[in-house]
Amino acid sequence: MTHPVISLKPSYNSIIRGCPGLPETLPRLECELRVRSSDGGEFYIEGMEVVLKTTEALNSSGHTFSSRTKIEKTVVHYKKNVKVSSKKLVGIDIPLTISVPDDIKETNYNPRFGHCFTTLECRATYFTIAGNPLMETFTTAVNVERYDILASSKHSQPLSRTYHSPDKKVQVKYEVRNPCITSDDLLHLKLNIIPSLSSGAFKSSPMKINKKLKLKAVTFEIKELLETYDSHHDSKENIIHTVVKSFNEVITKSGTQFETNVRVMTKNLQFKQYEMSLNEPAVLFKLPAHPPVLAEPPPETVLLKSKKELEPFHYHSSITTRGKLFSITHGVTIKFKIGNAKDFEIHQPIDISPWVLPQLKHIENVVAREREIAKNARSFYESFGGIRRRKSSGELEYPPLPPVVYLADKQTLKQLGIQYDTSFKTPKRILVIE
Repeated sequence: MTHPVISLKPSYNSIIRGCPGLPETLPRLECELRVRSSDGGEFYIEGMEVVLKTTEALNSSGHTFSSRTKIEKTVVHYKKNVKVSSKKLVGIDIPLTISVPDDIKETNYNPRFGHCFTTLECRATYFTIAGNPLMETFTTAVNVERYDILASSKHSQPLSRTYHSPDKKVQVKYEVRNPCITSDDLLHLKLNIIPSLSSGAFKSSPMKINKKLKLKAVTFEIKELLETYDSHHDSKENIIHTVVKSFNEVITKSGTQFETNVRVMTKNLQFKQYEMSLNEPAVLFKLPAHPPVLAEPPPETVLLKSKKELEPFHYHSSITTRGKLFSITHGVTIKFKIGNAKDFEIHQPIDISPWVLPQLKHIENVVAREREIAKNARSFYESFGGIRRRKSSGELEYPPLPPVVYLADKQTLKQLGIQYDTSFKTPKRILVIE
């Protein structure tokens, strides 16, 4: 039975143009919906609905505020009914431009807490020969990457803080040289632990024995924090990595100063091993034999597949991400163990970006290029009515572009590669690909 087949026009580029998170680059989804007849016969489409939405889902062990094993929240960014020709068709191409919201959440899968994915859905209502309405649905995942958190010196400046212990005996001056890091990186820290003058550590008295402060150990913990916003605000943390530095030395008047690097690794280990294997000399420099000689059948190829179909392995990592249902943030907790004083700790928030250091130069070039493309895009859409801003949501709305309609005439059938064998009483379609 004849029915419409919906697909996206093949493209080597991402269907998302611009850089989500940077409004000046006009983040938008550009694609072309292709609707074709399943067997070359005519069909009539009553209407088509296009929906762009983002779904956040918490793992059953990732929250504590509900007894439900699965909690999801879906945010619809775009929903529109597309008008189709009232004539019978064999195909139609519909160009789409959909604004990507500034606060859209990136595609990501966190194995401990939850995951997030964006989908583009199209539903076409059509009629059979008998006049019965049926529906054809097409859904595709849209991988969303944000560019507002970059671990480069241009976007993330070092920060310095001074902290006094609760008992006022110790003052800590610390510097985080790279408060924004990548999912495979080193966190550079510099600390100076100084006794407070009011602590009495250096006051001499003939009637009292002076007790000097002694730094025993400093512990560094890289943490990820889950914050949920469903029924009520709730939080949960997980320690990703721990480093302990032992000292057992007296804190002098000038203080104890040292620097340390804390290893941060939050990406999927299987994917990292795959990336490393691509850089092996056997892969980079080994040339195939010419002509190839196969003494036996080639080995079966096994692809690295994700358990989550909508989030490829590249997106399996713990990164700083904020959404409507839950957010995941990061920080380093520094714990001090000091003799003759109370132990205390400091928590400093940090950001973890999915873009690793070797990619940053290329990412910055992409952002610069998309800024220039956005200027030309504004001029292009101006010729079709201009880009407007919705009063309800404040999001940008792009003007509709004219579709291409294919009617059931000989020229169109030839253009689409639809051929029939007329030697039969009832012409049969010639299948180009079986």
